[in-house]
Amino acid sequence: MKIALYSRPENLSLPIITDELRRRGLDFTLNPEGPAGYDLALSFGGDGTFLSTVRKMGESHIPILGINSGRLGFMAAVALEDIGKALDELRDGRFTIEERTLLQVAGGVKGLAVNEFTIQKDGTAMVSVEIGIDGENVATYWADGVIVSTSTGSTAYSMSVGGAILAPGCRCLILSPIAPHNLNIRPLVVPDTSVVTLKVMTRNGEGAIATIDNRECLVADGTAFELAKAPHMLRVIRPAGNSFYKTLRNKLLWGVDARNNN
Repeated sequence: MKIALYSRPENLSLPIITDELRRRGLDFTLNPEGPAGYDLALSFGGDGTFLSTVRKMGESHIPILGINSGRLGFMAAVALEDIGKALDELRDGRFTIEERTLLQVAGGVKGLAVNEFTIQKDGTAMVSVEIGIDGENVATYWADGVIVSTSTGSTAYSMSVGGAILAPGCRCLILSPIAPHNLNIRPLVVPDTSVVTLKVMTRNGEGAIATIDNRECLVADGTAFELAKAPHMLRVIRPAGNSFYKTLRNKLLWGVDARNNN
């Protein structure tokens, strides 16, 4: 087993994982240029490091395990204190691989989204976004912006604006308005086989901001986008002792009765 380990060089916790890998005799290379010759990838850091690792893996289909050295992470789901256990399970083959939808963005900007694509206002004035699904006009959203999220991204930006939380295996997309002017506009869940189109209109011909995960750029008034399921899937390693619901309980404190802290 040959492992590509990705981490920020300045990560103060980096010696912890390299020592644990060496202790188990696991063959790894730190921050290789590309995926060729590797069986799996380890992302050590936060969700930003995980997103960077996905981009480096490209269309290689190499599975990725995210280990969180920061505070809150859903993609980097293994906690720092659980590194040893997770690596033991990895070495012994006690893990599953989840396949997750990736979002291909075309039009005004191009790229691959793990979490979400957004179009947002650039300034104080709201924007209008014309939404179409599979060639049918759905609605025009007057809002600060719109998020189109994968199931992986349902615990990211989409969750913060009231979007549903989806289990990673759900083959769905979530369309969520950001601070909508019309309060009857609610998040909409559609199959990930849908082709979603968006056209942004701004007041006075001002521009808007488009984002693909943690990357952003300015786009002109009237810019159109087309979003569709990417032809390849993201493959995420889930160690035997870890689950999505365990992550929800630990990171969102689901089921915790705050009254017991009084």
